[in-house]
Amino acid sequence: MTRSLQLGIESNWSLQYSNSFPAVSFLNDASGNPIYQKINEIIVPVTFDKSIIAISVNTTVPVGRIWVYSGYLTRSLTTALGASFTGERRKIFLGKFNLIFFEDLNIDYLVSIKLPDWFISANIAIYQYEGIDTTTIEDNIELIKIAVQA
Repeated sequence: MTRSLQLGIESNWSLQYSNSFPAVSFLNDASGNPIYQKINEIIVPVTFDKSIIAISVNTTVPVGRIWVYSGYLTRSLTTALGASFTGERRKIFLGKFNLIFFEDLNIDYLVSIKLPDWFISANIAIYQYEGIDTTTIEDNIELIKIAVQA
């Protein structure tokens, strides 16, 4: 089964969420450098209804450091019982658009992001794919319908 998508068309993507998260500095160490409280898990206040999203996480990387990891994304399904955690964790890479494909369930869901403890700020953007999303099976069914109507 082949899936037909148009990921390269900008108008097929819709910005669903964008925010900045600074860590709180509450003390200084003996050298006078600030000590930051870690940023808590971010529960994105948006319900997604498509199975494909793209997420970008950016932060300021200290001079001399190389960071490629920016945390994990988890998904919760919205059910009659409330939000139900699915147990899946997806790695998110820093400074890139991470394309996330979820199982093609026809159910709304929420996402949360757990940043590394050492981040002192983060800028997050999440886009949802709104374009064509069909499979060869669906395409074949349409061809059969057209043939039957003819």
